[in-house]
Amino acid sequence: MPKYQAFKQYEPSQAAAIIFAVLFGILLAAHTWQSARAKIYYLWALILATALECAGYILREYTIHHRTEKTPSVIGQVFIIVAPVCLAAALYMVVGRIMTQVGAGYSIIRPSWITPIFVGFDILSIGMQALGAAMLFNTDDNLDKLKKARSILTIGLMIQIIAFAIFLVLTGWFDRRATKASPRKMVTVRMLMIAFYITGALIMIRSIYRAIEFITVDFNSRPPRGYFFNVEWAYYVLDALPIAIATGVYNVIFPAKYLQGDEEYPDTKNVEVPLSSFEGDRLKGGNHA
Repeated sequence: MPKYQAFKQYEPSQAAAIIFAVLFGILLAAHTWQSARAKIYYLWALILATALECAGYILREYTIHHRTEKTPSVIGQVFIIVAPVCLAAALYMVVGRIMTQVGAGYSIIRPSWITPIFVGFDILSIGMQALGAAMLFNTDDNLDKLKKARSILTIGLMIQIIAFAIFLVLTGWFDRRATKASPRKMVTVRMLMIAFYITGALIMIRSIYRAIEFITVDFNSRPPRGYFFNVEWAYYVLDALPIAIATGVYNVIFPAKYLQGDEEYPDTKNVEVPLSSFEGDRLKGGNHA
């Protein structure tokens, strides 16, 4: 059996791995300290995502010096691939709380359904991406296994992209309706909505890049060939950097500054939400009939 060898496709940058390991470590410490200070627990997925990124780049730096050690190399790759899915889960939770605070009636679906539905898709996506990545980076010469691993990983990425795109549309719909009907309430969370749109765009950029990377790899070549698969700049510019910015945004725009504590949330089942102007006009028209 051939000996395992990491980084066959290019010579990796040790400096870049160290920079991002340190950067994510700083972001992780800041997220943990801010959440502990504010005594909030709903950002656990954000903290987990940052921790996975930090550990992933530490293992990447380690692998640069120990290229024949398969386990740390594979684990590091899996951590970096699944971390953004955990970040997306954090956004589902934050937006669900925004909807509850502003008015659940402005959302197409109940805020209480957002976390189980979309985090459920996230769990499926994480499972498939982790399995696909583990198979892909753990297999070297078996062409059938490589192609199967790519299919599993790509399907996991597509589930994430589609689910997150739907979530972006639903959130945009909520934002439009709530801003029109309750502008004062939306002002209080506007910065948090801006943070969501920024991080959402960055997650989509990263996920699309990863999908293209794995779809375009030619495993019939030895070593496998594909533009994004064979250059390291894209790895950092289109994955590491966007996710670092996305996580860092929530250090600057910290959700607890804009969201009420759990004990302050009203019973949304009994909250009356103003009708949008469209719905009001429709009802008025019905009264004249």
